[in-house]
Amino acid sequence: MYMVISMGLEALSSAAKALSSIFSGATLQGIGTALVLVGIGILLVIGVGFGIYVLVRLIRELPNMTISQFLKVVVLSAIALIVIGIILP
Repeated sequence: MYMVISMGLEALSSAAKALSSIFSGATLQGIGTALVLVGIGILLVIGVGFGIYVLVRLIRELPNMTISQFLKVVVLSAIALIVIGIILP
């Protein structure tokens, strides 16, 4: 079990290195790294699609919101931007 987890973490580490050096022209090493990168790409596409869906629904609901609901949306948006700002640097 420990060996499997270690190998998985090694593939993830290799994928992170490949992601960081993808713009420098480095080549991928191993099928595990390629599969991890493909998986990350799929999750990224799903996340972006879900984000766009939620944003469109939110924009359509804005005219029908009460003041209290609108303030909740603004506060949640502010919290989300703060968290994103903390994570990105």
